[in-house]
Order: sequence, then C-alpha cells, then structure tokens
Amino acid sequence: AVNTFPGDGYKRALKAFTQAFPDIKIEHTGLHSQDFAPRILQERQASLFTWDVVTIPTSTALQVLRPAGVWDPVRPAIVLPEVTDDAAWEGGFERGFSVVKDRALAYGFSAVRGGGVTINTNLVPEDQVKSLAELLNPRWKGKLLLPDVRVMGDAFWPMTSARLHLGDDIIKRLYVDQEPVLSRDSRQIAEFMIRGRYPIALGVNPLLLSQFQRQGLGKSLKLLRFPELDTYSSGANTVWLVNRAPHPNAAKVFINWLLTKEAQVVWAREVETNSRRLGVEPGNPLYAVPRGVKLLQVDAEENLPEVVKTQDIAKAVIK
Repeated sequence: AVNTFPGDGYKRALKAFTQAFPDIKIEHTGLHSQDFAPRILQERQASLFTWDVVTIPTSTALQVLRPAGVWDPVRPAIVLPEVTDDAAWEGGFERGFSVVKDRALAYGFSAVRGGGVTINTNLVPEDQVKSLAELLNPRWKGKLLLPDVRVMGDAFWPMTSARLHLGDDIIKRLYVDQEPVLSRDSRQIAEFMIRGRYPIALGVNPLLLSQFQRQGLGKSLKLLRFPELDTYSSGANTVWLVNRAPHPNAAKVFINWLLTKEAQVVWAREVETNSRRLGVEPGNPLYAVPRGVKLLQVDAEENLPEVVKTQDIAKAVIK
C-alpha cells in the first residue's frame, strides 16, 4: 500500500509501476500529511499496519510521525546501481538524503521551487503587487486568501522564509492585521481563486491549478515571485519506508523502481514536478530551480526549528 498526496497525476504515475510489475498489486491512498498522520497513528495503536511506502513532505513526517516510530530508514532499501549512481542525479545521489540529518531516513527525489503570490489579473493589475510587503497595504485588508500557516506547508514554508527576511512580526501583520480568509483545503484555495472570489492568494497548489487550466479555467491567474518567499524543497516527493510494513519486499521493489530514470520521467510528467534525476524533463518548468541559483532548502531537517517557530508564532497570534 502506497500513500501519496491526492491528485489524478499520482494515480496515473502508479499505473506505470503496475505495468512494470504486474504481479504486485498496489493499493493507493491519496492523503495530505495532516489527514494521513492521525489515520496511521490511530491504526498503529490498534495494531493495524496498512501502509508500506509513503511520499509526503518532511514537516509532519518528522515532527509527528518520526517520534511515534512510524519510519524505518529508506537508505538500506535503495540498492539498484542505476539508482545509486552519483552521475545520475543533480548534485549527486547522496544529496537526496540531506532532507534528514541522519542522511538515511528518507530520500528527496525532486527539487521544486517554492510558490509565490498568485493574483487574478482580472481583479488586480500585476504592477500593483511588486513585493510581499505590498500585501500589508490597507487596501488588501479582508481580500487576501491564505492557507492556514499553523498547519499547512503551503503557508508555513514560504512564511518561514518571509519571517527570516522581514522579521517575526510579518506573521501577525499579514495573518491577523490584514484580516485574511484562511483555508485548510488546497482545492478550495485553487477554486476560490479561479472563480474570482479573491484577488490575491498565497500557496495556490500548482498541480491543482494546472488541472483546472487544462479545462480552460484560471487563465487569468498569474504567479508572482518575491525574494522573501523564494525557496526550494522536495515537497511531497520525499519517499519514506513504513516501519513494520506488511509487504516489505514489494516496498523495496517499489522504492527502487520509483528512483529509476524511467519512473522519474513518468512521475515528473504526471505529477508535474521536477525530478533531480538528470535527463528528466521538468514536469513543471515554472517551478524548476534555475541552475546556479542558491535557494534555502526549506524542507531540510536542519531548517525545521525555524519552521516550528513559524508555526508557534502563528498559533500564538491567530485566534
């Protein structure tokens, strides 16, 4: 059983595994971290062990699930020579382990530039929002749509970068003083922006937006990048091996397949992400990390204390 974030792209990508290994049946769930974590913890308390492999970001995986003993190190499971070849990966194979300090627990196989501020150009001219600080203008009070920074990576990652650039009070100034509308639903954020309910949003999910735009919707939405928010991460493309996995051999086969070039081509295309494997076309060029540009890897464990601080500040000021 494999859990990924929700989305049709993940389902299509997993079909490629079924085609490569028809004797291994995949059971797939598509749950965000905040939904997956309580479910797996509740099941394990009842001695139910459902999942084998999970692809989710580091934040909840390290803060909530690691202390509960949910993970086994993924490093020993990765054995294919074509996967462990340093020359096959941007920055070398080992770089993928840098998401966790022990360099063994998880593997990040993507490098995705962080999102920025999304505007609806039908409602606000692009030249009226030239920096993150401009969102603090009283004219935008009550008109901002923001993911809940207390629980959602779409918010606490970029806001950690913003806080390091602009100071701790940026959270109160943006999330309290500006009286924004908060959401804990990525799909709702994308839909509200597409429908023109709000002129400006943070954390519009690029995969969801792309799905809508293929249907001819959301063409007036434009991503604006600001230095205060510019980071990169492996995001939901970080692979974890579940402790006491019910199908350990199949889990190992899946993890090694996932990191092959063939699988990464499919994964990048269908999930619209950007693989660290060389020779794999970016699935979402708008979110590709430019060569030679150094950005904060906001999902690395070494930066987790700053992310936690962002969440703690938000919990204290947002009532």
